Formats: sequence, structure tokens, C-alpha cells
Amino acid sequence: MFDTYKLKKWISWPLIRAHLCTVAVAVGFTSTWRAPREAFRYGGLTFALVLTLAFVVVALPVVLLQLAIGQLSQQDAVGVWRAVPFFKGVGYLRLLVTTLSAIYTSVYLSLVITYSLYTLSNNIPFPECMGFYITPEIYVNAMNSSECLDETFLAPASEKPEYFLAVALILIVLWILFPFIFYNPVKFMKRIFYALGPLIVLVTFIILIAHGDKGNLSSFARSSDWMNFLRPDIWHGAIVQALISSQVAGGFLISAGDSVYSSTNVQWTAVAIVGANLLACWIGMIFWYSVTGPVKHTGVLAVLEQVYQTAEDDQLNKTWTLLVFALLFLSGVVSTLAFLYPVYDRLRRLGGLKWRVTSIACSLLGACLSVATLAGRLPALTLIEDTATPMLISLTTILEILPFIFIYGWKLLVEDVEFLIGAELVRYWVWGWCAAPGVIAPMFVWWLTVNSMDVWEWNQPPWSASTASVIAVLALLIFAIAAAVSVKKQVQFDFFGKLHSSFVPSRQWGPRDPITHYYWLACREETDRGNVPRCRYQRRPLGQLSTRPSFLVVPNTPLKMETKQRSNSDDWLYTTNRRKYLSRIVERYVGTRKRSKSLDWDVAGAAKKYLNVSLDSILSVNNNDVVFKGASEKVLK
Repeated sequence: MFDTYKLKKWISWPLIRAHLCTVAVAVGFTSTWRAPREAFRYGGLTFALVLTLAFVVVALPVVLLQLAIGQLSQQDAVGVWRAVPFFKGVGYLRLLVTTLSAIYTSVYLSLVITYSLYTLSNNIPFPECMGFYITPEIYVNAMNSSECLDETFLAPASEKPEYFLAVALILIVLWILFPFIFYNPVKFMKRIFYALGPLIVLVTFIILIAHGDKGNLSSFARSSDWMNFLRPDIWHGAIVQALISSQVAGGFLISAGDSVYSSTNVQWTAVAIVGANLLACWIGMIFWYSVTGPVKHTGVLAVLEQVYQTAEDDQLNKTWTLLVFALLFLSGVVSTLAFLYPVYDRLRRLGGLKWRVTSIACSLLGACLSVATLAGRLPALTLIEDTATPMLISLTTILEILPFIFIYGWKLLVEDVEFLIGAELVRYWVWGWCAAPGVIAPMFVWWLTVNSMDVWEWNQPPWSASTASVIAVLALLIFAIAAAVSVKKQVQFDFFGKLHSSFVPSRQWGPRDPITHYYWLACREETDRGNVPRCRYQRRPLGQLSTRPSFLVVPNTPLKMETKQRSNSDDWLYTTNRRKYLSRIVERYVGTRKRSKSLDWDVAGAAKKYLNVSLDSILSVNNNDVVFKGASEKVLK
């Protein structure tokens, strides 16, 4: 028979809510836009196999690492570096990655909205994109989807200012709305995820059932694509895609460990997150191969161009096009919120009202950067998404794993995870932590070297190489400034002492709750002595005045804790048992079931009844030894 307690624990409502967020994030732009585009470039089955390997070998261990340190420390991507203060700049690099991702994602989202609004009043092909030339038999449209995009919404602002202003206004409106969405970051964002996640899944399957064609899947596995295994782009691209899909790249999991996944088992949650994202990427690639034709676009706007081209070639109804745009819009909203959450979470931790003012200022800055990216058109989007962001993701992931494994110590990290899950950690995770940098670094160097050696025309500026150089210098500058500030803040008196202290966990590292922090230190001391307690850590949930138990669960207790209204402190365990003990003592010796008011009242009452010592005499004697000496003599008699 099923264990009722375990069944209730597995299907608990907090767990369901957490994994509803997992489903929502998994079906964002990373699986409906980016993964299909990478599959169009390198071949569907080819890229899917490499992506699966990247998820298992690289993404899965890093997901557990970020979830564990986020849930334990209850900090954001910058605050967790109290474990190794010298590397605090890695946290700011994470915020830079998620900011860049939010910028180009908001541009894509604005283009989707603009395409949807324009399709409502115009049929595909658009009137501006109907270029014809004469053949012996018929007039033929000579403008494809890429050329149509260049002639309309991505046209130069000097040539087509009306299209540029339309997309720019939508961009500004989106960035103005973000501070209001993140006014209550955790609650509002999770409610949006609860609604959009199942809705995106439903719309995907409706489109797939209505317009999917098995014949189109023949291009998903082509023998000519196997040669792509020899290219560094597919390997590095799969690693970057796995890290972006699993939300490792921007530090979302670190902040979510304190909010979304605060009451879950980090080990099984990591498996659930990676499994959901891997399944979503496979479904996303199969979806786009089944609903589009054999000709595939490979640019950064490949999915958007593919929708337009398919609707034009197959002369599909406008409803189908709008439904696909709705799918992309919902996915874009989810991804934008997931990318921006670490940034707003960092601003929120500033405290007071100033974080809201700062968030509005950052939103205005993000709107300006997004409009500038839109003005740069496809070259700017390509440089940001295909060069700058992958480079930062690879560098930041390597710099994040190495300090925690070799400076903070993998043994301490294992103890922390075991403290969270209350069980022994499988050694696969430790092997994955050690192997991940060894997999990312060679692929990153191979990809960077090959791209730098590509033949380019001398009369054209080397934008790709220049972007890589700027990103490397910027990352080094951010890291050096943050490290210098961390060293300066140390309390040692000489430089070498401060430098050494910056490689040691600070006193603020660990759980913020004082009682949880005490248990965490106690477990470490017991482990150092040779005892290995498997104590389960559960952080106090949001809303500390609720009557539910928070982080201390005492098994095999004689009290009925499920019916006991607990206090806001864990001292109730001691006080409740002490009161019951005193009531039994009074009932045994005094003969009444009336609960004592205090321990002093008990001593005085017992002395008065059995030893004939009055309360006034006890209170009047300064030296208590006299009273107890007389009492002991009467007992002996």
C-alpha cells in the first residue's frame, strides 16, 4: 500500500506551485525561440543530441550548485559570494548576463507584438513586401520574409521612421510596466507563471495537432548534418543553450532558491528543472520542424521569419498566424520576467523605498539600451546574442564553479547540500561539479579561436572580434573592481591579511535566520567530530506569523504537533515539554491538576505542604541555604 504521509508530501500544494513555475520558465523563449533557431543552424537531431549531453554533463550539476547556495544563504546572485568575497564580481557578471538577455528578448517581444498588430489589419504577405517580377506564365512574389523584415520593422530609422517609432514605443511601454510587475517581485511573478505556463503548453499542442505535418519532420534528421559534430559552434552553442534554458546563466536559480524553491528538496528540484527544460527544448524543436516547411532560416529572428514564410507559402488563414504569435508573446513575457528577476531582486535587497526608485531608473536605462539595440538592427542583435552573451556565460560559469569547489571546498559544499536535503549526497554531483569547468573551458577556447581565425573582408570592420575583446576587458574590469572593494572591506590591518581574509567565508555567510544558522553550525561541528547527522533544513516560509511549522521538524515527538498552535519561535519545544513535566510533578506531589504559574510558585507550594515552611519565611530569609538545610533535616527525619 502507498505511504499516505509520503504521498501527501509529494503532492503538497507548495511543491505543485514551485513546479508550475518550473514548467512556465521551461516553455519560455529558450525553448520556443532559441533552441529551434539553433536546430535550424546545425540540424535538428544533431543539435538535440548534443544539447541532451550538455544538459546532463554541464547544466545538471550547476543547477544543483546554484539552488543549494541560494536556498542555504537566502541571498541573490551577488550576496552568495560572502562565501568567497574575493569573487564577488562574478555575481555582478551574472547580473550583466541577465541584463543583456533581457534587452534582446524585449526587442524580440516587441517585434512579435508589432507583427501581431500589423497582421490584424493586413494579410500576409504585407503590402510593403509584395515585390513582383514577370515570368512567362505568372507574376511571382520576389521578396522573402527576411527582406520583408528589413523593409518594414527593422528598416533604418532614417528611411522608415514610422516603423522604428512603432516598435520603439512598444519597447518603452514594456520597460515601464516591469517595475510595476516587480513591485511585489515574488508573489506577482509567481502568479503570472501559474497562469502562463499551462496556457503556453495548451496553445502549443493545439497548433501542433491542427497544423503539424509528419512529412515535414523528414528534415529533422538529415545525414548531411552529422558533419556539424566537427564544428566548435554546435558544442559551445549547446552548452550555452543548456545553461540559458536551465536559468543558470543569469542567476535566476540563486534568487529563486530563496523564494520559488525555498521549501523544496534541492536535489530532486534540480533534476525536475533540467528534465522539464530538456523536454521543452525537444518539443520546441519538433514543433517548429513539423509546422514549417523544408527551407529553414538561421538568423537571430529565424522563428519570426519562419512564421511569415510558412503563412505566405501555404496561404494559411490569419487565425493560425495570430495563434503562433500569441504563443511567442506568452513565451516572451515569461522569459523577460525570468531574466529581469535577479536584477530586481538585487535592487529589492537594498531595502526601504529607494529600491523602487532605483528600479524605475534601471527600467528607463534598459529601455534606452533596447531602443539603441533596435536602432542597430540585425547586426547589433547578432553581436549581443551570438557573441557577447555566450562569451560572458562561459566565463562566468567557470569562475563560479572553481571558487566553490577549490576555495570554499567541495567537502563543505557537500555538507551544506546534505544539511539541506537531510540525506547523503550522491557522488555524481561532486563529479559533475569538477567536470563541468573541464568541459566548458576547452569548448569555449575552441569556439573563440575558430571564430577569431575566420576569414573576413578587410574593407569591413571586425565587429565580432571587437565585441569579444570589449566583453573580455569589461568582464576583467568588473571582476577587478569588485575584488578590490571586497579586499578593502576586510577588517585586517595589513594588505596580505586582508587579501587572505577575502578568500575565507565572511561572518555573514550562511542562513540568515539565527536559529537555522545555529543548527547549521552545530551540524558542521558534529561532522568535524566524526558524527554525520542528517538533519533536514527547511527555511521558515514567507509570512512568519503563520501557524505552520517552519524549519525545525522533530520526529517521534509525543506531542501532536499538527494540532498544536505553535509560536513564532522554536523555544516552544522546550517550554511545552517543561510545562507538561511540571504539571505531572505537581499532580504527583501536590495532588492538584492545576498548572503552576511559575517554577518558584511550585517550590514554595511544595515546601509549605510537606515541609511546613511558609512562603513568608522563604521570602524573608536572605540565605537560601538555611531554608533548604532545615528542609533537608525534616525530610531525613
